[in-house]
Formats: sequence, structure tokens, C-alpha cells
Amino acid sequence: MSGGVPVSTSAVATFVTSVQRVNAQFYTHNNLVASVTDTLTTPGVATQFLGKVFFTLLNDTLGRNTSIIPQLEHFADHISGNSFFIRSKVAPYDYWYYPQSSNATKAVYVSRTERTRFTVSRTANDTAGTVMIGSDKIIIKLTTTDLSVNVNATTAQVILSLAPLSELTFSTLLTNFTVGSSLSVSGENVNELLYTEHGEQWELA
Repeated sequence: MSGGVPVSTSAVATFVTSVQRVNAQFYTHNNLVASVTDTLTTPGVATQFLGKVFFTLLNDTLGRNTSIIPQLEHFADHISGNSFFIRSKVAPYDYWYYPQSSNATKAVYVSRTERTRFTVSRTANDTAGTVMIGSDKIIIKLTTTDLSVNVNATTAQVILSLAPLSELTFSTLLTNFTVGSSLSVSGENVNELLYTEHGEQWELA
């Protein structure tokens, strides 16, 4: 069995100790402890995926020499505590940008020429290095100073503050922000970044 880190959140102990995450694309398990195929039929594991997924064997020495799984390239692993650029999924040249000078409102903008790296972390204790999923509560901070993403309650504009935006989840980050009006900041053409219930799609890069 390959090395990795435990990933199962199930209360079924055999799956907690058996399933190991190797990287963003691959998981492995100890078939003598718990079979991965049984995850779909064992209560408390992953029965909600029955009929929605299938399993196939990877290349090995027994003649299975064709894999249907393509190798992912340029893929950001969603690990809590890592730093990322945040960009539009439909317009991947649009990035979140925080100009650190001449920014009295501490606003975060969308730019096609500049970008800022942010640290994205789960708020739960002792979760650094774990995989983030949609329901996880998160905090987004600058990598350089102790400022977190928040929202101006009056304008809905995204800002940075000492207090983070409460109840922000990973899925909210990826769907609840949108591009606003264009403006010039310190001679740079940017757009406002707004928080909204029905936003655009964003991704970590």
C-alpha cells in the first residue's frame, strides 16, 4: 500500500484507517482492512454515491496496461494553509488583487495585469495540511500581513480587515463573488470585487 495521509471522515473505523490520500488525484486503500468498493454499500461511509461512481484498476503487472484516468496538469491542490492566487473560472486572466499602497479603503479588486497571493485555511483547529471541501468554514488572509477578507456591509465590496468574514465556506469562496464596476486605482485599470448570493465561479491557482 502506498504512503499517504488518512482522509476518511466516516465513523466506521476500518475506513478511517484504510483509505489514504496519495495526492490530489489518487487515493489508495488496504483491501485487507476495508475494500474501497464497500464504501458505497456500508452505512456511514459513502452510500450517497451508489450509482454515481465506478471503480477501475490502474496499470499494473497483470496486463492492465490502459488507464482511463488522465493525468491532471496545472492543478491547484486545495490544501488548508496553502497560498493561492484566486482567479475567475470563465475568464482566467481576471485575478483578485490587493494594492498595498494608496488603498485607504483596503479594498480587494479584480485585475487583468496584477494579482495577489492569499492564504486559504480551514477555521477548525489542527486542520492545516488537510483537504478543503465545500462545507468547510474558511478564512482568507494576505500572505504578507495579518489582514483577512471581509465585506463592506453597505457596499458589498470585498475588503481586508483584522476581522475575517464570518461563516465563509469553501464553496462560498468559489461561487459568491462577482466583478463590479471598473475604475482606476493608482493608475491601474481594475474592477470592484463584490460579495453576492449569486456570484460567478472562481478557482484557486
